[in-house]
Amino acid sequence: MIVKIFSFVLIVLIGVLIVLVKQAPKHISEYLLEDVKNKNARQLQVESYFKEIGGKEQLKILLEWSNMLVDLEYFKEKYTDEKTDNVNNLIRDTLIYGSDKTVRLLSLYMQNAYLPDSEQKNYDQVVNTACIVSSLKEDFTGYVISPQTLLKLKITDYEDNKQFFKDAEKRIRQKIKE
Repeated sequence: MIVKIFSFVLIVLIGVLIVLVKQAPKHISEYLLEDVKNKNARQLQVESYFKEIGGKEQLKILLEWSNMLVDLEYFKEKYTDEKTDNVNNLIRDTLIYGSDKTVRLLSLYMQNAYLPDSEQKNYDQVVNTACIVSSLKEDFTGYVISPQTLLKLKITDYEDNKQFFKDAEKRIRQKIKE
């Protein structure tokens, strides 16, 4: 009799265990899916907040960096050594309203600015400016524009120096991953 009761209890426990094991993956996947949804919702809230309060500022920053890329005279006039307030304001505003990627590109741009002049530095700075404009464009509009496409807008000898620009972009992408 005790053996029959023990067998019955054992069968019931095994049945319950089988049901639990079959249900576990479903519950785990639901938990993981809910976690991803919460993270995505949070990210959307943050992006929405910054777009709401900073739309005009983002546009202003995008315009400044775009002008730096396509109008060298504008850059020389507005961002010379004597006009450090302009530079500091642009850095601050880009830091506040730019995405993580944009800020990494900005920090690399600023680090390169202090390196000794060289041909490689010049290519890197022009390409980095294009990368910043590309990233800001994505931040502001959601559209992705290649930095190389932006360089083709204004650089008349792009095709002659295409490999230098591509190499510079490769170096920049590698550095911002670090």
